[in-house]
Amino acid sequence: MAKHLYLLSGMGSDERVFQNITFPDQYTLHFLPWLTPLPDEPLAGYASRMTAHIPADEDITLVGVSMGGILSMEIARQRPVSKVILISSIKTSAERPVYFNLVRRTRLLALLALPDAILFGKHRNLIIPFFLKAESAAEKELLLDYVKNTDFVYLRWAIKVLIGWENETVPSPLVHIHGGKDLTLPIHTVKADYVIPDGGHFMVYNRAKEISAILKNELN
Repeated sequence: MAKHLYLLSGMGSDERVFQNITFPDQYTLHFLPWLTPLPDEPLAGYASRMTAHIPADEDITLVGVSMGGILSMEIARQRPVSKVILISSIKTSAERPVYFNLVRRTRLLALLALPDAILFGKHRNLIIPFFLKAESAAEKELLLDYVKNTDFVYLRWAIKVLIGWENETVPSPLVHIHGGKDLTLPIHTVKADYVIPDGGHFMVYNRAKEISAILKNELN
């Protein structure tokens, strides 16, 4: 049976985050683009609509980055998968960073009701490259292109479901790759199978050589 690798990028990003990764030749690659969320759509329902784009009889492995990893976990609840590979993500509620819980307790999500210009102002152009640890002009350019083109309706939905995500079930087999210098999802709350010591949250792009070597080992 043919092997299929489905790639899921992080919040607001696209297939370009994988452009430096070398995948094993025996896999057919597919990218699952983000859909426009329905009003108040739960993540399980969203994952179901994503799953509808995957043929039911395929032998699939999921590779999810950041929020794409969380979505991979939800898809794995709904259909058989051969393996889930998380990059710069979390797999259980226990791995949530401290600030997620702070937002939940203080109801800061109410700020999502603020106008676009206030909530998603130009400060994002500085904050996002910093927290994702962009290291080159090309990386910053790509990230700023994502900032420029991300739909605010999608972004509000994604932030809400990300902060509210609950999960204790881990599919098997699962491989977790994380960066030791990830500022967005700090390593101290994460139990990873592979740690790239100097990797930040954007390491799928700027630590592609190390990640490619891990994928070669895990996707044999």
